[in-house]
Amino acid sequence: MESLLNRLRPLARLMPEGLKGPLRGVVRDWQLRRALERIAALPPGHLPTPPLVEELRRGWGNLGYAARPEYLQELMERASTTPGPILECGSGVSTLLLGLLAGKRGVETWTLEHLPQWHARVSGTLERQGLRHVHNVLAPLRDHGGYSWYSPPVERLPASFQLVICDGPPGTTPGGRYGLWPVLGERLAPGAVILLDDADRPGEEEVLQRWRAEAAMRVEMRHVPGGAYAVITRP
Repeated sequence: MESLLNRLRPLARLMPEGLKGPLRGVVRDWQLRRALERIAALPPGHLPTPPLVEELRRGWGNLGYAARPEYLQELMERASTTPGPILECGSGVSTLLLGLLAGKRGVETWTLEHLPQWHARVSGTLERQGLRHVHNVLAPLRDHGGYSWYSPPVERLPASFQLVICDGPPGTTPGGRYGLWPVLGERLAPGAVILLDDADRPGEEEVLQRWRAEAAMRVEMRHVPGGAYAVITRP
């Protein structure tokens, strides 16, 4: 398949614009399937290499919104060791990695996603790959009084989470990602770790200030090319 794609690339430049989109879709689908299969085949305790993670990101697409490689590396290291369960706010490539790495150890991930079409895409990929340890929940955003956040099925969630992957909701949401603490703070185990992406944006900086004040959380900033993420520990 790869040699065929290499032969098609020069021809793609000569194709009408209307045919280039479908061809790119074929290439991305193949990249995604191959990357997922290669990661699933890794022995326990082995993490995907940066080139393999990049292949996964490109196969998934949506690179303008996908998590940075450094953030995904931290996520993978945590997912391969946390006793779980894991809470994820916002879905995408990170959901697939959690299902592959944490799920391989039987650790469950509960993912909250508010966009129906995106939820359907992620759920379809999880089902095709047989990643049964991820519960991808459609949780629309709603007004919680002073801020908006997901509407999680609290009665179905585990009693406590050890790791939180916080890459949603979007920064334009009233209150940003603040709602994690007031809505589900009681479900975060003592010592639970939160990975907060885009931590250098003004909205996220405000969220961190509020979490520090309300829950005495310990925050470590990790600056990477093009931005930063935070590693937050609940006392």
